[in-house]
Amino acid sequence: MEPLGLYLHVPFCVDRCTYCSFATTRDRSLQPDTVRRLLLEIIEWGTALGRPTVDTLYLGGGTPSLLSPEELADLTGAVRESFDVSPLVEATFEANPGTVDLAWLRQARDLGWDRISLGVQALDDGLLARLGRIHGTRQALESLELAEGAGFHRRSADLMVGIPGQSLSKVIEDARTLAATGIEHLSIYLLDLDKACPLRAEIDAGRLALPTEDEVADVFEALQVELPLLGLAPYEISNFARSGAESIHNTRYWKRRPYLGLGPSAASQLGDFRWTETGIIPAWTGGRGEVDFQELQPVEILGEIPLLGLRLHRGVDWEAFRRQADTLDLRPVCDAWETRLRVLEKEGLAAWEGDRVRLSARGMLVSNGILGMFI
Repeated sequence: MEPLGLYLHVPFCVDRCTYCSFATTRDRSLQPDTVRRLLLEIIEWGTALGRPTVDTLYLGGGTPSLLSPEELADLTGAVRESFDVSPLVEATFEANPGTVDLAWLRQARDLGWDRISLGVQALDDGLLARLGRIHGTRQALESLELAEGAGFHRRSADLMVGIPGQSLSKVIEDARTLAATGIEHLSIYLLDLDKACPLRAEIDAGRLALPTEDEVADVFEALQVELPLLGLAPYEISNFARSGAESIHNTRYWKRRPYLGLGPSAASQLGDFRWTETGIIPAWTGGRGEVDFQELQPVEILGEIPLLGLRLHRGVDWEAFRRQADTLDLRPVCDAWETRLRVLEKEGLAAWEGDRVRLSARGMLVSNGILGMFI
């Protein structure tokens, strides 16, 4: 009965970034059929679920800003016809700074999209070229101006850390420059090369070197100090926002609220069930490919509450968590986790405030090791 978050995946890109392992393609000949299939999925799911309510909408990719104005209008219209969007509080789309113009942005705003997330990544032309981005520094900043001119008062930018050749001083400089544009939200992403990609091959061959873990930790620590001074307060491990400008859609993932994902590689979670569509784009477009389907067990459901919730600076309401554990007949598991979190408090990695527990600033830096206890 709770409103859904609806995610639509648009897998097309002008070029493939050197670090990318997502379900994306440069084959734009697939775009018309993929959009048609996405329209069909929107209609079918809206019917199957009885036109459910949706309170957040997210268009991701890939590069959704490669949609034609007609395709964007068709997808937006299908969502509004197939789902009850009367409680909609946020409609976000991702965009590449190298693909937007004022006319396209104005149409998106007129269609009801009210938040834009721009993949800036860095404000250094050399680093952007290393990442395979199709835009430069000037274009990134101009895109933020265009979005504001088109009426987007909720603008988010991505900033990547851990890029070979990137200095701490440059990250801080980029963060200051982005904050000075008046953006309301900033996401800090660590360069992730755990899957095969061209940049991974360069590093494995010894032609490039990643920063050390200590160097990356220094960057995150510095940003935790600097960004609040710039008006961007942390609300999640990697996300900072001005007051009231937090990403509502992304927060639903950390709070385990239900979501429906449509498109190749899109993930969904409804009740005790989670599934992921095939990431093979031609197969998905043609209605083929296997779906990775999972029925979550009670201990998995319970564990995901702190696993995701402790990413948030507000942490977890542990009294509510105890009640959930009692409902699932898993109180001993809950008590064991609580004991370990009390130990982490003594080590300065967690903080208890009444019945609410959160990770400390130090704990956030080593969160992967801590959160692993809930898996």
